[in-house]
Amino acid sequence: MNISFRGNQDLIRSVEKGSRLLLSEKNLGEIPAMTFLLEESPENAVSSIEKKGDACTIRFQEPAQYFRLFNYVLHHSSEDFSLEEKPYFSRRGFMLDCSRNAVAKPGKLKSLVRRLAKMGMNQLFLYMEDTYEVPDYPYFGTYRGRYTREELRDLDKYCALFGIELIPCVQTLAHLHSFLRWHNSEALRDTGDILKVGAEEVYTFIRSLLTSLKSCFSTCSIHIGMDEAHMLGLGNYLRENGYEESSVIIRKHTDKVLELCRETGWTPMMWSDMYITANTGGGYYDVKGDTDTSDWERPPKGLGMVYWDYYNTRKDLYRHMLRVHKALSDRVVFAGGIWNWNGISPNYGKAFCCSRLALDACRQEGIQEVFATGWMDNGAETPIDAIWPGLAVFSFLCFHEDLYEEKLRTYFRDCIDAEMEDFLLLDLLDALFKGSGKNLSADNPSKYLLYQDPMLGIFDYHLKDTDTEIYYKTLADKLEVLAASPGEYQEFFRFYYCLALVLSQKAGLGVRIKNAYDARDLSTLKEICGKVIPNILRNLGDMHTSREALWFADAKPFGYELLDIRLGGIQTRLESCRRRLRSFLEGRVEKLEELEQERLPYWELGDANPQDPKAELRENLWDRIISGCDLVDTV
Repeated sequence: MNISFRGNQDLIRSVEKGSRLLLSEKNLGEIPAMTFLLEESPENAVSSIEKKGDACTIRFQEPAQYFRLFNYVLHHSSEDFSLEEKPYFSRRGFMLDCSRNAVAKPGKLKSLVRRLAKMGMNQLFLYMEDTYEVPDYPYFGTYRGRYTREELRDLDKYCALFGIELIPCVQTLAHLHSFLRWHNSEALRDTGDILKVGAEEVYTFIRSLLTSLKSCFSTCSIHIGMDEAHMLGLGNYLRENGYEESSVIIRKHTDKVLELCRETGWTPMMWSDMYITANTGGGYYDVKGDTDTSDWERPPKGLGMVYWDYYNTRKDLYRHMLRVHKALSDRVVFAGGIWNWNGISPNYGKAFCCSRLALDACRQEGIQEVFATGWMDNGAETPIDAIWPGLAVFSFLCFHEDLYEEKLRTYFRDCIDAEMEDFLLLDLLDALFKGSGKNLSADNPSKYLLYQDPMLGIFDYHLKDTDTEIYYKTLADKLEVLAASPGEYQEFFRFYYCLALVLSQKAGLGVRIKNAYDARDLSTLKEICGKVIPNILRNLGDMHTSREALWFADAKPFGYELLDIRLGGIQTRLESCRRRLRSFLEGRVEKLEELEQERLPYWELGDANPQDPKAELRENLWDRIISGCDLVDTV
């Protein structure tokens, strides 16, 4: 591959190695010989590219802009063209959740880094609650697949090849239940997942966290978390100190953590919700338009306030919340969401809608730091590759005012090496009630209809007049083509094909069993025992095997055991269901009490039907889906 570089030697040194790595990707195809002239663009000017024949001139300020343009050349090398662009935001990032059981392998992260470079993004946040090594605390991240310091240092160097800042996103107050569960964490514990503010042992612990991280990252930026500490000061702290307003507690703790950050060389930011809710006493997004913030407890100067909002579908609300944040802090960062966490399947329609509105509001309010979040709620059931459409749209909007359909399709193909339309089929898995692209209420039937017990039918009340069999079989037929197509995403689409195939018979199984039992339709019950359940089990076995293959390709093994148990539980309960039905068919029991139980609404929808845009049919907690009994507290 005959590619040469000329021009500004400093610029060449900053991007050449990363360029060679992109050129070596297997799926790139044949690239003709080309000469690249690299020139520095004036400060704050647009980046530009001009290609004529085998000569290409790229003018840029930062490597992230260069790699975005360079990637465009590689995918359009047979064309002559010129273009220029300027990002709307100086810092553009993505946060990957590495704390909800799936800790992405370093190799998977490097693949993500290359794609972020192609998109022109310049930050990668690793969300790590306890999934990184802290030598003084051996139980921190034990059995969780934590990153070693060597792994983080290597990844930091790799990111630097593409001009991407690798930033630790950690927790210094709440969301630490996986660590605080251990016997030697008692002195640190306020409640089950919150640190005991004010305790000397807590600040010794936090100093160790910050010191260990500092040895791994070249950046000074750190995200110190501190969100959703709803029970702050109401556990051991309350018993030892008496009651104190949470706004006062959070201020004192923040001051101390900032002091530790300064001592260890960090420039911090934190989630803003505890400051908002502690000042208002209400919900995070419930700040009234005429609220006077002049007497609010304020964060210290220099502490970035991260306004996170993945939900709202009104631009005026985003603008209002951004103004509230600007009144509180001189550094406001916006964090949006790509909705890969809806359960087992992504919700691209919600992600696209919220990203458009939020980033438009950020442009109008002059925000310069934005990043998208890819959470892995409730056990990382969604494969990592489900992030791509949401991330592509978010990054596209960092450079464009709107989603221009043809440009977006080409952009997705150039950055992800796949077709956007193929990925968008996955939006249908949870669009059973609302329709693809319209599921703004974030229904997730592909999860609860997969896991729910067919003998209990906890969600079956809401399936009246819904033909789940035809719906999911039609989708499975579409996904089958992708599952049979060789390529990087074949196993990914095979998993979702198997899921749709399972749902085509499993989703409505409880309804069918209950109707047949009530009508004493023994022939249907026999068919369910002899044909339907065995067929579901075969497809479920294929789905389980496919998900296992995806997990071990993308993530460390720790955490898969829980997903294995969940999927294995479906099989076990289907087999048990068949035995129970046979006991009734063979006259060994007179009735099945599970099927005598009246099917009640899981959600109170009032007069709304499931198709109503305002009706929310979402349940993402596995332990609530599988039973009406209590899985967690059985003491």
